[in-house]
Amino acid sequence: MDDMDDMDRARAALAAGAVTACLPYLTLKLNWLAGGHLGIPEGSPLRDGGAALWSVNALTVAMDATVLLLVLALVRPFGQRLPGLLLALPLWGAAGLLGPIAVAFPLQAVTGVLRSGGGSGDGDPGRLLEGWVWTLVYTGFTLQALALGGLFALYVRRRWGALLRSPLRTGATEGAAAWAAFAVAVLAVLPAAVSHTDFALDSGGAGDRRIVEATFAAYTVLAVLGTARLLHGGTPRRSRARLWPTLITAGTASAVLACWGGWLLLGSLSGGGRTVGQHDDRAAEWTYAAQLLAGLLFTALLARALRRRAAVRSARLRAAASRAVVHRADAPRPATGRTGSPRPVTRQAGVPEAATHRAATPPAPTHQADAPRAGTAQAATTPRAAAGRAGGAGGGPQPGGTPASRR
Repeated sequence: MDDMDDMDRARAALAAGAVTACLPYLTLKLNWLAGGHLGIPEGSPLRDGGAALWSVNALTVAMDATVLLLVLALVRPFGQRLPGLLLALPLWGAAGLLGPIAVAFPLQAVTGVLRSGGGSGDGDPGRLLEGWVWTLVYTGFTLQALALGGLFALYVRRRWGALLRSPLRTGATEGAAAWAAFAVAVLAVLPAAVSHTDFALDSGGAGDRRIVEATFAAYTVLAVLGTARLLHGGTPRRSRARLWPTLITAGTASAVLACWGGWLLLGSLSGGGRTVGQHDDRAAEWTYAAQLLAGLLFTALLARALRRRAAVRSARLRAAASRAVVHRADAPRPATGRTGSPRPVTRQAGVPEAATHRAATPPAPTHQADAPRAGTAQAATTPRAAAGRAGGAGGGPQPGGTPASRR
């Protein structure tokens, strides 16, 4: 009971933290949609972003509102009854969009403090927004990522904990089709990986930009290695590795590739990304599209491997249950008094043992013909019985006579 109370308190605290972290971003976005310029300095291109930027802002408001619904589903009992896919998709999207921010923003803040004792960093975000807006919004994103991650961990522990704690290595590897799709995904992500690595190693680039690119490069490597490790079953002997660390790492990294590839592609095609300085040439668009494709392929492979493991585990559980039923049916049953085995004799208090034994011993069976029945006395007064007494020396019935009991 105490453990359940602790889990409920932790779940409530994480939910409150996630909702609180969403409020600053929602407030700013709603202000901008209404025509306000809160946090936008004079001369910023965001003051005249046009319909494209307004549409992007409306989309992000809907996405952040979805986080609130997701938090509600993760903490309320009805969430346990929802289809898994209905929760997996928004969680996958949240992990993909918030994952790089949760890693890069704290590093940017630390390097900014070490480099200049504070401020907005060498990326000069004040050109688009006030410095406090970046700090407030991205701190909220980081807290959202941490709170949602905690809620998700508590949720899956209750609903799919047994599957996620299963061994990583099953001894069975995926087929040729899965490995072919994996090869296509690796080839598709190569341009993005080269681009991220090149920007991250550029010593002349901005420090904040280098941190962001290095974060995306790291997620790319994790997606490739994690998916490959999950597809290759390996040998189950002497392996204590569990499924959930590899699955969570590879799933988050794949979601980062797909979600950010799609988001950057949307910004480039709509023109909204041009307002914030995003590269929108043809080569960049092809890179974004290839990154999106790679992330989707990695995610599909992970989902396929997970479904296969779940099916194998269910089959093993059904087989074990069937064997248990057969074992109980074949087990010898203890003999009862009706099958001829003597029942235990209970000695009564205050009664000698011999008396108890006699009382417990059933009387010998008596043949039905020898058992006297009611009416025998009346039968002796009949003429035939009187003749028998007169003619028989022993006073019994004559041979061929009918006993009174059979009349």
